[in-house]
Amino acid sequence: MAKKGQTYFCEICRQKVVVTREGFGVLVCCGQEMHLVGAKGMMATWTAAHHKPEDGVKFQCDVCGQQIDVIVETTGILECCGQRMHRIEANVG
Repeated sequence: MAKKGQTYFCEICRQKVVVTREGFGVLVCCGQEMHLVGAKGMMATWTAAHHKPEDGVKFQCDVCGQQIDVIVETTGILECCGQRMHRIEANVG
């Protein structure tokens, strides 16, 4: 289960996301499970998260309610609980 504040990375398309609301679903992109970016090692440095609040790209799972912020958006399809996640409008203000 993903925890709030954790960063996940897709090895295929290099999409990066941060969990903003926890859920029980598994984050999937490009048909495979996304990898947790650990606190140590080269992977953490290589995939360092730099938030871009101006983008405001958020997705939510309709099954478990998990929400993510996209740090680096690519063409990869984000899925959770076996279905496509839905893009939602970011709260402004």
